[in-house]
Amino acid sequence: MLSRMGARSIEWRGVRLILAVLAAVFLFVTPALAHVGSPDVFYEGNAGPYHLFVTVIIPQVIPGLAQINIRSESKDVSQVSTSVARLTGPGSKYAPVPDLAQRSSTDPNLFTSSLWLMEYGSMRVILKVNGDRGTAEMSVPVPSFARRMLSMPFWLGVLLLALTIGLGIGAVSIVTAAVRDAARAPGAPMTNHAKAMGRRAMAISAVVVAAICYGAFAWWNVEARDFAETAKFFKPPKLAVTLIPPNQLEVKPAPTETEWAKYVDMKHLVPDHGHLMHLFLVRTPALDCVWHLHPTQMNDGPFIDNLPSIAAGHYEAFADIVDKSGFPWTLVGSVDLPNVNGAPLSGDDSGGTAIPLGETHESTIATLSHGARVIWQRDAAPLKANVPTILRFEIQEASGKPSSDLQPYMGMAAHAAIIKSDMSVFAHIHPSGTVPMAALMLADNESSDSSMAGMNMSPGMKMSMPEERISAEISIPYGFPAPGPYRIFLQFNLGGQIQTVAFDTQVE
Repeated sequence: MLSRMGARSIEWRGVRLILAVLAAVFLFVTPALAHVGSPDVFYEGNAGPYHLFVTVIIPQVIPGLAQINIRSESKDVSQVSTSVARLTGPGSKYAPVPDLAQRSSTDPNLFTSSLWLMEYGSMRVILKVNGDRGTAEMSVPVPSFARRMLSMPFWLGVLLLALTIGLGIGAVSIVTAAVRDAARAPGAPMTNHAKAMGRRAMAISAVVVAAICYGAFAWWNVEARDFAETAKFFKPPKLAVTLIPPNQLEVKPAPTETEWAKYVDMKHLVPDHGHLMHLFLVRTPALDCVWHLHPTQMNDGPFIDNLPSIAAGHYEAFADIVDKSGFPWTLVGSVDLPNVNGAPLSGDDSGGTAIPLGETHESTIATLSHGARVIWQRDAAPLKANVPTILRFEIQEASGKPSSDLQPYMGMAAHAAIIKSDMSVFAHIHPSGTVPMAALMLADNESSDSSMAGMNMSPGMKMSMPEERISAEISIPYGFPAPGPYRIFLQFNLGGQIQTVAFDTQVE
């Protein structure tokens, strides 16, 4: 009886030792937390004879599972398979075996699939389509990066801690009993030597278990810190915007972006719509003035733009660029401008004004100075956050007839800037969706049946687009990422003049 009580006493002392060591581990090894976010990918285009609307829901962490939704315009698509590969460089030509997308049981035009994004950077989702009109392929560029760092729920942490403690106690108890009782015959009394051996084994095994736990938690926190640093790297870089009197604007990455500049070479950017940078200046807080400019890069790196005449105010700046790998970046900054007296707008530069945000909650009609109108053809139902949709607009003449005088604007039927009132969302999109044309060209260059391969992407050059009449109806795929009030600036070329109109909406 005394020997059993002595053994239990030894075991409980071991338990207290393990608890003390584990408590120290948890006190001195704290988890690192961070949070990042990014909009998903929306693309509308043709895979051979099949017109598709593709949505790629980027996973919140990398590696992570991306959700792919493919909607066919017609019912002649019988099968869709998906795979993922690098956009450029090693591995871009070697996609893994494709996964078969599942056809919806309620909507025959909808196919869904899931793909693992295992690395950061520029990727492309490859769609292979089979149907009544043969087989075709499409590549959709996807920027792969962590959207946020997920925190562990408190209850799960407590459960895992309890399991860890239980496993540790079990391991120490097993080692202690094995050393203490291994040489003792069945029924033989417990000797002082056996007890001493058991205590020694308990102490050593407790230290080993504690060291393993400490090492595991330390490794976990190193990985968490590395993940947080990587997530931080992919946040929108800061932009330095400086007015050089009287009307010259200098734009470059902020001096604090040294780590980002190590990996993104501003001297080797890819032109998008014929320009290395698309700079948007938005006057806040009213969002009543927007400028879409295209600065010229100097030999020493910074971008310079000769401003048009701009009214004074505080302007938020968004600079869209595409690096040599095809990854799109939006640098963000701000600048306080006085009244600037500049030259008239020229080339692809454009601007427009609107009533201050807040004076209207929903708007669907915009009237131009010469009587033409732009109608936002939308349902009466409210827009929902995180729901893919098609924004449809019609340009009408003053008589109400559809306009027949639309011309390409930088190779597209229209450009749009979507801005949330608190400036937490900015998206520069087109009728093709959120994918930059530069990245789309790189993706198509990797496809054997590319219809865009070999297109000139030199700065200042216009893309070779087929000469065809642009429809008065403009559709733009998008999905609002969060609830709240938004302003949509729509830009298009009407009769050789770039027009800018604004629409407001509330997203639920």
